Amino acid sequence: MASILRSSKFVRYIAGFARNIVVNTPREFDGNFVNSAQCFCGSSPRNLATQTSVLTDQNLETSLKRIDQDVRKSGRISRRDIEDVLEEIRIARSATSSQSLLVIRCCGNLVPEELPETRTKLVQEIWNTLNKLNVPMDISHYNALLRVYLENEHKFSPTEFLSEVESKGIEPNRVTYQRLIARYCQDGDIEGATKILEYMREKEMSVNENVFNALIVGHSNAGDMESAQGILNVMTQAGLEPSADTYTTLLCGYAARGDIDKIMNITDECEAKEIFLLDKDYLDIVYSLATHGHTQHVPAVLNKVKKAVGYPQDAINVILRLINKGQEDAAFMVLKSLPRITREDGTNLPSGMFFIKQMVKANRPIEKIIQLCEQLEKEELYERALLLAVENSLQVGNDKLAYPLLEKLKEKGLEIRQHYFWPLIVSKANDPAGKGIIQVLQKMQDFNLTPSGETVREYVIPNLKGKSSELIAKLREANVSVGSSACSLVIHLLQKNEIDEAAALANSVRAYYQPELVKRAFTNAFYKTNDIKSYMSLLRTFYEAADRKNVIQSQDDEEVVSSTIDKTALIGTFILDLTTNRRFLEVAEPILEALVNEGLSISNTTAEKIEEKLGEKMTENISKLLGKLTSGELTPTPINKKKLSYVPSHQMNIAQLERLVQNLSSKGQDVKGLKRQLLTLYYRAKDLNKTEQILEELKQSSDFVFTNGMYAQLLDLYAYHDNLEKAMEYYELLKKDDGDKFTLDDGKIVRLACLFIKKGRIDEGIKILETTPRDEKNEERNFTYSALVWRFLNSLAEEGKVEELNKVFDALTKHDFIQVNNVLLGPLIKVHLTRGDLDQALEKFEWCVKQYKSTPWKNELACRLIQVEDAEKLQKLTDLSTLVHGEVNSLYDLVFAFVECGRIRQARKILETPGLHNRPQRINSACERYQQEGLVKPLEGLKDATKDMDHIDRSDIYYQLLLSYIKQDDTDKAFGLWMQMQEEDLLPSDQFLSTLAAHLNEKGREVPFVVSEESFQIIQTSQTSTQQHQQSSQSIFRQCIKNGNLEEALKMKRTSKEKFSVVDLSALIETLVQKNQVQEAYNITMEILDRGNLPVNKVFRFLLNKLATSGDIAMLEKIGSKLNPEVKKIVSFDNRMCHANLVSGKGKEYLEKLQEDIDKATEETLPHISERFPRGGAYGILEKHPELMDKCKYNTG
Repeated sequence: MASILRSSKFVRYIAGFARNIVVNTPREFDGNFVNSAQCFCGSSPRNLATQTSVLTDQNLETSLKRIDQDVRKSGRISRRDIEDVLEEIRIARSATSSQSLLVIRCCGNLVPEELPETRTKLVQEIWNTLNKLNVPMDISHYNALLRVYLENEHKFSPTEFLSEVESKGIEPNRVTYQRLIARYCQDGDIEGATKILEYMREKEMSVNENVFNALIVGHSNAGDMESAQGILNVMTQAGLEPSADTYTTLLCGYAARGDIDKIMNITDECEAKEIFLLDKDYLDIVYSLATHGHTQHVPAVLNKVKKAVGYPQDAINVILRLINKGQEDAAFMVLKSLPRITREDGTNLPSGMFFIKQMVKANRPIEKIIQLCEQLEKEELYERALLLAVENSLQVGNDKLAYPLLEKLKEKGLEIRQHYFWPLIVSKANDPAGKGIIQVLQKMQDFNLTPSGETVREYVIPNLKGKSSELIAKLREANVSVGSSACSLVIHLLQKNEIDEAAALANSVRAYYQPELVKRAFTNAFYKTNDIKSYMSLLRTFYEAADRKNVIQSQDDEEVVSSTIDKTALIGTFILDLTTNRRFLEVAEPILEALVNEGLSISNTTAEKIEEKLGEKMTENISKLLGKLTSGELTPTPINKKKLSYVPSHQMNIAQLERLVQNLSSKGQDVKGLKRQLLTLYYRAKDLNKTEQILEELKQSSDFVFTNGMYAQLLDLYAYHDNLEKAMEYYELLKKDDGDKFTLDDGKIVRLACLFIKKGRIDEGIKILETTPRDEKNEERNFTYSALVWRFLNSLAEEGKVEELNKVFDALTKHDFIQVNNVLLGPLIKVHLTRGDLDQALEKFEWCVKQYKSTPWKNELACRLIQVEDAEKLQKLTDLSTLVHGEVNSLYDLVFAFVECGRIRQARKILETPGLHNRPQRINSACERYQQEGLVKPLEGLKDATKDMDHIDRSDIYYQLLLSYIKQDDTDKAFGLWMQMQEEDLLPSDQFLSTLAAHLNEKGREVPFVVSEESFQIIQTSQTSTQQHQQSSQSIFRQCIKNGNLEEALKMKRTSKEKFSVVDLSALIETLVQKNQVQEAYNITMEILDRGNLPVNKVFRFLLNKLATSGDIAMLEKIGSKLNPEVKKIVSFDNRMCHANLVSGKGKEYLEKLQEDIDKATEETLPHISERFPRGGAYGILEKHPELMDKCKYNTG
């Protein structure tokens, strides 16, 4: 081969190209990434119309721009960057020709952190992806691929490569042949290179410096340095002057042979000829020396480096490549050549972080890693080198490196911590048997570590597979206690919304479940499943398990909790967490009822926060439930576990204490003390009959004496039962007995005052508030007290008694009986709205804002003003709200008020306000609330109001509207949403499509769109089997009512284990009444009333009218026995009863009975009788019985 090049024939062959020679600039690199690409963003096409998606194209262009910036900054990019770009292309399912070209070019020396084999595999993956997507590619793409192959030293056949190019109908160009020559020369195959050269000559293709440089490489790799040197003469004869690149290529050839003398001579020659080598060139020589086993000469070459601008990044790139080649020692020498960066105080910044990371990434021998880390620390390059090596080995999940490094840390006296092992645990997640994870846990014990609760909970359990019992057994192998395993498993099951299994596991394993860890998952799981039974089971378990806190030994110092725990506060913690969800209103009543049934109490603070959360949605029943829960009178119901052999009498409930009294009495023992305890329990239960009974028994004892406490309890009990006479009797007795020391607590004073006012004696009631001495020791006011005040104020508001309400409120605040809040201020607005006096309501609202910074009943007031179209007052209301809640929140509240009133245009006008900040969470919250409360019209209005507003994400509006239509079983409207979204050019979410598809399938309708299997399964599995059954039963039940199939609906109601909602049952009652099946409607109504609920008001009135017009007095009387006076007033019950008597022919008798009641009335009872007098019904009776007119005139006179 050498003789060919030395012969004149070869010189003439090269010279034959003279007319086609391309003269390079001194530092031009063919295909150089930066020079050729200029800027990625500049190379990418600007016409986005050709892309599949504008957004995806923007993402791709942004990614390419970021890569370009990294290349310009440091001359390298990461593999992750390339993979991200590839993923963008896959998502878009397209890429432009220039974009694909740039991605291919990235996979060579621009990724020095990766091994050449890895880079080659990556470029092949990119190439295959581009082919599958039919991305248009030309010869430039093949040339870029050739360049990457060369940089990665990938072995391939040039002839096969050419065949593939030609098979695609693509013509190779000059660059293609130059790179194929370089490929032959990498293997030292001069003969192959010569064949390409001959072909180029035949095609009259020009050659440039790159061809000669490749030939130098070829001769060097063939071991013929003489011929390699001779290429310089050939270039000169061909009219080309060797550049710095040419000399660098030659120097690398000598470096491969370790000829340091020749290297020094040539570098001197270059300097003499004013051919200046760059730092990057010297680093290439260093790389060649090190990779061919001549590391000892590296310092001599490094001495030549000028460390010009850009040297640090070039050095880092070559260090990374050297480490990949197993040349850590040479890499370390280059590292030490880097100039140190100093802080402001003159100290050096650490140097070598990337060096350590790369050694771990390249999986270099542990001995070498430890040696170089110690050297870095010794030479003060990086003080925590060993610790960084440990961190990186753990992050990549390399336990073969991690464990020895951890041992080394331990030897140095450094503490090994729990979290070091977390990445290793995660890296073993793919092992279905979980052996790898267990081995990591067992290895932790070698470092005197027992897996903490956090480790087990957050990293072990989520990555183990199997049943709960199997997981606990596996963890026992790793010395994890059953209690710790169970706690973590319960949390994990709750996170997966498997609340029933979590409850079963918690009941079977005694352990302490820390509230702060479990509550969020507990709340989410409940709202996902609506499984109250499992929720209460778990809550009771947590309550009982709290006692174990004092006996457990915390195994994790980071999770140590306080030594005692308040069980009432524990329950409050979980219930308050429920209030953070928008659906709390619909679950509040059943949850609170379940707590009462379970005998679990909550604190006053908890109750007040619940009341504040409910605000205007607060109901009488919820208020009463909260009162019971905070009364201190509840005792936990017995659970099916081994009972205590003895329960102290002061811990007994009523039933237990009654049995004890009975047993001891039968034995002739003294039970006066126990009866006093029983008296207190009866008082707390507000059981008047039993209280009076036990009191009579106590009075029979000669030595029985009333205590002041008893007087106070009896006073309060009679006031509770509206017996003012008896209440005042004990009030006076207490006052007489105590004398100057007479005091009452606030709760009893307020209850007694309320009773006076309820009886119409307002001045006396206020006098009680003002003059009764108060017990100053009673500092804490429980929720029962607050609820009592609210219920009383609310009753005055509903009756429209403005003056009385203001007097009472002023007295309560003046004498500090209440702490004013939004809830207690509500009745002050409500009373004016009840009377229809908007001016006074707004005036009072303004007073609340200025006096207390509160906005009670704001939404209701806004809706009333919208309905009467009073823009001036509405503006004033909004201005007042702004003072408290800020402008943006107030404007959004106004939007929702307009929507709820059907004023879409006005709502839209506000949303179009320039500068109004987008609040997606406010809109999403409103959508969820409308959907949960069954308010479809406002949802539809919000959809229309936000149409064509690009800054608002309307996907949640459509989704909640879809759920509403499905709930109403209106398939046509649900399907119509999908069509409407297409018309508005909106992209439905996977959740929307999956939910609609599931509904269409259920209804036997065709699904005209594609839903990914994965998305469909997520929707299906997000509901428990219980929910599915319940939703299915409810849907069928509603459909039966809608279709008039009452027999099937009644059968479902009787046989289904699920409880149907009041709304659904009310719909059934209405349909039954329409079909004249009054007896069935009556039976269902009584069931609802027995549960403490009321049918929907409209339906209830409809049924009562039907009974009245039928003259069915008996049914009405039974219904009336279940209603309180307030409800009777709302549904005009007495008028309907009067009408029923008239229809049944008993009108005269009924009117006479009313007259008799009036005759017997006292001054106290007369207002009550007057209130319930059926004026409308009485007129009907008098028309039929005019002879009674004189008597009525006498009574009214």
